[in-house]
Amino acid sequence: MKLIIAMLGSLLAFSTWSASAPRFIEQAAAKNLAADRYWLALLHKRDAETDSEIIDPHFFLSNTQDASAELNATLKALLAPVTDDVNEHAQCRFIARSHWLQQQLPELKQALPELTCTLFETWSDQQQVDHVSMIFASGYLGNPASFYGHILLKFGSASERRALLQQQNINFGAAVPAAENPLVYILNGLFGGYNAVFSYGDFYRNTQAYGETELRDLWEYQLALNPSEVSQLLYHAWELIGRDYVYYFLKENCAFRMAELLELVIQQPLINKTQPYAMPISVFHRVAELEHHGQPLVAKVIQHPSRQKRLVKRFEQVAEPVQAAVAELIENEYQIENSLYAQLNAAEQTQTLEILFDYIEFRKVAADDPQPLTTYKNRLLQVRLKLPAGKASPVVLAESPPHLATLPSLLQISAIHKEQSNGLELRFRATYYDLLTANRDNANYSALSMVDVHVRQEADRLQLYRFDLLNIENMNLSQTGLPQDGGFAWKLNAGYAPQDLACQRCQTLQLIGGLGKAMQLQQGVVYAMQDGRLHENRHDVGLLSTDTRLGTVFNLDARWRIQAEFGYRAYLTGEASNFYWYKLQQRFGQSQHWDIRLILEKQRATEFKLAFSYYW
Repeated sequence: MKLIIAMLGSLLAFSTWSASAPRFIEQAAAKNLAADRYWLALLHKRDAETDSEIIDPHFFLSNTQDASAELNATLKALLAPVTDDVNEHAQCRFIARSHWLQQQLPELKQALPELTCTLFETWSDQQQVDHVSMIFASGYLGNPASFYGHILLKFGSASERRALLQQQNINFGAAVPAAENPLVYILNGLFGGYNAVFSYGDFYRNTQAYGETELRDLWEYQLALNPSEVSQLLYHAWELIGRDYVYYFLKENCAFRMAELLELVIQQPLINKTQPYAMPISVFHRVAELEHHGQPLVAKVIQHPSRQKRLVKRFEQVAEPVQAAVAELIENEYQIENSLYAQLNAAEQTQTLEILFDYIEFRKVAADDPQPLTTYKNRLLQVRLKLPAGKASPVVLAESPPHLATLPSLLQISAIHKEQSNGLELRFRATYYDLLTANRDNANYSALSMVDVHVRQEADRLQLYRFDLLNIENMNLSQTGLPQDGGFAWKLNAGYAPQDLACQRCQTLQLIGGLGKAMQLQQGVVYAMQDGRLHENRHDVGLLSTDTRLGTVFNLDARWRIQAEFGYRAYLTGEASNFYWYKLQQRFGQSQHWDIRLILEKQRATEFKLAFSYYW
């Protein structure tokens, strides 16, 4: 009897489904829903004629990516009877599609089979998500794909069962095989050799990966979205998890895809789709300037400092006796007896131990064998238990969020005077910053740029004067003076540049690598570097040369920064003679959008340049 009743129920459901589907398909056609911009956005189609940017066949219910066919197939699947696995039903797989179609076709809701999507309910904490945040992970020079930062999306839950670090976030990244060859990795990343997917996890996994292991600061931008928009975003994020895209490092990357997802509910552009590259920081500059429902789109900004940042700030904010005790204990392998630590009061001893805990965890990141450091920490924990109970001292950060930094792309025009001739130069730099760039972390003395093009009109000739594909210079400073904080300064440059300022049409392809040491000053940095240069043999310069250089970068105030370098060029092969050179450049202004630069340089010939820079 039960079997007969079940069969009759299934037959009735099938009959209802068969009768309902054509009616709703007809209603959808009458409203031309297949051409609606929101429907196309849900399918990730630029327009009705193009294919979806999602290449995963499981994202589609029809045998074609035609928007109308997919809408009809979706309506049929939504109305279909529920099978054994409720989570495979279209109402659970495509929640955003389902909710939007119910809004467009008011009678649809009553016709749908009743069900509970158990996997979605668990993932969304019973849909108690009440706010959405964008997370910016600062740049990481240890991985080319992370040079320019990264974007995550975090769903904040109102549930008391979910602490901050247990809240869900989604990530977008390429699926790269383990131990991939670096050259293959770069080529595949540039030319679409990898698939990429949205994935999810608890927020603490990203704080561990980015903040603790890669020592990157995380900045949380909480967005002022209403409950309906939060739900929309949650529903579509669920649909996208695990779906394959083609990954392109320069454009169709995390910045592009996260912006695309947020645009679904904000209904305002967050990124320039026609630009040939997309940068995470550009999305944060954009959201910070937008209004939504008559109020700023960004409700608040929260910094989640890296392990290294917490260590540096704690160390800076304690008194000199505590700093001295910390340094002595590290030097003496954390032996408390007969140390400066014993002379401190209880509060200062607690501060000393807090700094040492952060320092040991910081050291463990790069340690080949972390066990000795773990042993030291356990010993210090026993010491801490003997001190009065109390909360850890707060870390005062007082840093500007990333969206207040100078914008990443540069267009610069310069007037040039070189001995007996004058000229003009137009410069375009796609990304990102140099040693003079304003509005950056004062302790971060580094340069990182890609696609830096100089076109020069000089002596009645127009020429490509210089092209830097990649330029990185990292001073790698010690900010505390403690062992292992900081390291060797280094440089990497690949491009096309003249050998000196005196020669005519003497540009060569060049690859430069440098190693040295930098030291922090109160208002700047001094450094010594030894560069090796591999280049074409044009004008008898040979294939190899070196630059030995001394330099400094310092701030006279926030609006005026100076860099001075003095060096010696030695040609190891070829017939060219060696020479001394110098370069002095200054930046005036601290706007996000512009500055003025004065540059005086001598390399056999002397050149003076006055440059106006515009950033966007």
